[in-house]
Amino acid sequence: MQQSASYLVIKQSENALCVSFCGGHADELMAIYAVELERFCQQMQGARWARIVDLRQWTVSAAPAQQRIEQLLKLDLQRGLSLEFVLPPPEIIGHWQVNKTLAQLSEPDIFHQVSNQEQALAGLENAGFSTQFGVPRRFDKNALL
Repeated sequence: MQQSASYLVIKQSENALCVSFCGGHADELMAIYAVELERFCQQMQGARWARIVDLRQWTVSAAPAQQRIEQLLKLDLQRGLSLEFVLPPPEIIGHWQVNKTLAQLSEPDIFHQVSNQEQALAGLENAGFSTQFGVPRRFDKNALL
């Protein structure tokens, strides 16, 4: 059986997530991510948490998906997201889309673009978040919830 080209990898520490999206936008992956994020937020019980989002291998999604991402980020802020580092896609359109999305949010001190994982990890550590991430969990596009 051929493996899906789109997948999601999630690593979790005591109070942070490291999420990597790979391939193209897929509603199935977003649904899986939403479930995993909800579980994490329940574990956090309203405490502050942080996230690294690696989009370097992600293909730009459609405008409706971007609007949904903005809504989810606003919800994350309500659920305790205190710091996020984004590694944007390498192509110009992807960079533009990340900039546009982050500009729609009214929390410029929370969201930061960085060019590599080491910067993101250092930023989490400097802010007091754990970077002792556990075993990566991979979710393929066609995985069952």
